[in-house]
Amino acid sequence: MHNSIFTRFFYLCFSILAGALICVGAVQIFVSLETYQRDMKNDLTNDVVEAVEFSEAVVISDTVDSETAAVVTNYFNTLSAHTDTDLFLTDDCGRMLYCSDSVQQFKDNPISEDALSRIRENGTYSFSTMNGYYSEAWFNMGYKVNCEGMVYYVFGRKSADRMRAYMIQLLLSYMVTAVVILGLFYPVLYYSIMRIVRPISDMTKAAQRFGEGDFSQKIKTIDDSELGYLANAMNEMAASLEQIEENRKSFISNVSHELKTPMTTIGGFVDGILDGTIPKQQHRYYLRIVSEEVDRLARLVRSMLNISKYESGEVELQTESFEANALIFKTVLLFEKRIDDKHVQIEGLDGDRFYLNADIDLTQQVIYNLTENAVKFVNDGGTITFGYEVRGELTAIRIRNSGEGLKQNEISKVFDRFYKTDESRGKDKTGVGLGLSIVRSIIKLHNGEILVRSKSGEYTEFEFTLPTGTPPAKKAAGANITGSES
Repeated sequence: MHNSIFTRFFYLCFSILAGALICVGAVQIFVSLETYQRDMKNDLTNDVVEAVEFSEAVVISDTVDSETAAVVTNYFNTLSAHTDTDLFLTDDCGRMLYCSDSVQQFKDNPISEDALSRIRENGTYSFSTMNGYYSEAWFNMGYKVNCEGMVYYVFGRKSADRMRAYMIQLLLSYMVTAVVILGLFYPVLYYSIMRIVRPISDMTKAAQRFGEGDFSQKIKTIDDSELGYLANAMNEMAASLEQIEENRKSFISNVSHELKTPMTTIGGFVDGILDGTIPKQQHRYYLRIVSEEVDRLARLVRSMLNISKYESGEVELQTESFEANALIFKTVLLFEKRIDDKHVQIEGLDGDRFYLNADIDLTQQVIYNLTENAVKFVNDGGTITFGYEVRGELTAIRIRNSGEGLKQNEISKVFDRFYKTDESRGKDKTGVGLGLSIVRSIIKLHNGEILVRSKSGEYTEFEFTLPTGTPPAKKAAGANITGSES
């Protein structure tokens, strides 16, 4: 992680910052040089203009007397010393007449006619050697002067060494500033990226542990950012996987237990019959027990296959509208003998008709399983009550039985596969603990919900919802309207 995401992200950010500093520095240097050259041009222009004004004020003739030369030379030297500008004045042929001491070496070298032809009365600025007049380029400013019918040229020049020194100083100061900024930014960037990458590293390690089946450690969330949401999502996923793993282990344990008991019984009785331990006159009795255990195994396997089909979505619902009262009444009749034996009173079957839009066979299985559960756990002389409530697109059906009820810690487990309460283990000898799990799967197939309410020592009530159906009369009326419109 440190050598991949962190390194790439770190150097990407660092490169972007360095690139930004280079761009900003280049722009700054360019602007600074432009400003420096503009200021130099202005200074050079002002110096030459001042020299031009002085030259025009002095009587200039073809004869260069010593007094005039001394005055002009002294002036040029004074101005040059204050402004660092070399000054000189030539005639119309480019021969130097007056100059500051700094250009005395060029006094015997005339300026070329080509260079003189470029000089204008309003001034001409250039960075050049003046057509080879100098061995290296200088900043030059030249003015053409008309004085008493004579043409003269006043020149000023500044060395480029100062600009080079300025540019070197500017580059050095910028480089020092950039190094300081990068040096200060380095730890900040390192810490910030580490703060971002560390949770990713923790998530990777956690995902590896999850893959190995260890869901004990959770990822620490650092903030409410996207990484925080991802960490919470992975923690929730780990909790779900842990629950699934526990359910899987519990399922395997329960299946093993449920298969072991009847198989042990079957194997023991069959071996007893074969080896003569069980007398021949009792064979029929014990074979009947073996047959019941085989039926129990068959019910277990059938129930497990049904749950698998319901949860995998392999079952295709055959939905239709039907009268639910008749279906409930018909289902209750299947338990008539057991109800009479326990002197149970049935209530709520004489209510108004209501309709469901669901798979009628699966709905009957739901009602059968819940009614069987109610008959199994209702107290002798107790009551089983049926009720319903239409809630728009869904209809809620309630089945309540009086009796011992469920304990608080049992309510959340009644729909788990193979779960049996302590009380049911004594009363339910034939069940496999999958009835309520099947009920929940069927309800989910219909996009309904099921819940259980119970008060210990008083009652247990199951309530489930299924889509509301349409009475036959309304369906027919709707068909007639549709037919008349068409």
